[in-house]
Amino acid sequence: MPSVSIVVPTYKRAQYLGRMIDSVVAQTYDDWELIIVDGRSNDGTAELIDSYRASLGDRLVFIEQHNQGCCVARNTGIDAARGEFVAFLDSDDEFLPEKLARQMELFALRPELGMVYGDYSYLDLSGAFVQSMFDTKSRVARQVPSEEVSPNLHVCAPDFFSFLLKEYFIATIVGVVRREVLGHDIRFLEHDLYGCEWLFYLESARRCRVGYVDEPLCMHHWVDGSLSRTSKIRNMVYHRRLLKTMHDRFPDMTRDQRRVIDQQLAETCRQLGFDSHKTAEFGPSVRYFREAFLTEPRSSTAAHLAQSACRWVIALGRSGTEPMLRIDPYRTHPSTAICSSLTTQQQDDHSLLE
Repeated sequence: MPSVSIVVPTYKRAQYLGRMIDSVVAQTYDDWELIIVDGRSNDGTAELIDSYRASLGDRLVFIEQHNQGCCVARNTGIDAARGEFVAFLDSDDEFLPEKLARQMELFALRPELGMVYGDYSYLDLSGAFVQSMFDTKSRVARQVPSEEVSPNLHVCAPDFFSFLLKEYFIATIVGVVRREVLGHDIRFLEHDLYGCEWLFYLESARRCRVGYVDEPLCMHHWVDGSLSRTSKIRNMVYHRRLLKTMHDRFPDMTRDQRRVIDQQLAETCRQLGFDSHKTAEFGPSVRYFREAFLTEPRSSTAAHLAQSACRWVIALGRSGTEPMLRIDPYRTHPSTAICSSLTTQQQDDHSLLE
């Protein structure tokens, strides 16, 4: 049985799959299996997988199913995993050669750990290389209290969950979790389109001690046209849904922890209120400003709420130019929200969001 099961969702990404598979084959830690879950692509994905079977044998597991997005695919991979540990990779990204070796070294040093994450590098759309996400994109990653048990190998303080609530600085592709921590219930939030890895790692962190490798472990490639880059409003709508879901999933949060989520929820709703107002979606603007005010009362928010309500009356309730803002995916069945708000090409691509 392999020690590590690497789960990869894919859909119409044959042009990148070879690079991803080669990065797994190049790992200095070689006790792994690679589980690729494909949404029945018609771009040569199956043929490419066949070309690797001769050398990889049963270390390469290929599962085809109806395309239902990356979260459903990852959950299928978790259920199929045979390893003691589960790692994640996206079809257009890469593991750096020492990725698994460094994480498994920390697990060996501290067997009580249930999850280990790390830093990563990335290439932006212009091809510019950025060495460290921790140093350039995260406000919180360097604030986590920890004990360095070996060079660049850290064990996080027991209150790690509180820091992760502030910001989701663990990318899907850098995490490795003990399979027993996930049990039968910790899975990716299906049908959500943005930030589902944050909730996944939060739920994992609630069950175990966490460590991290303070080195880039992966190479993330920004992909032109990805929804995570091009649809700011959609991302905000689903970010609100995710924050509200956290309230439901963690009812025993402390007052301070709940305040952290409420502050983010209020700020997200305020931004959605501004976006709605700008696009003449005055009904949604009223809804978002009202929710922001009820979550975190501010006089400025009340003023914006009153202004949007007046504009809504003057507009006689007519809709504006951004239908995504009329959707409340927290109350609407997610598949309905997705189908009503995405173009055909976007529905093809959404399964590859990080």
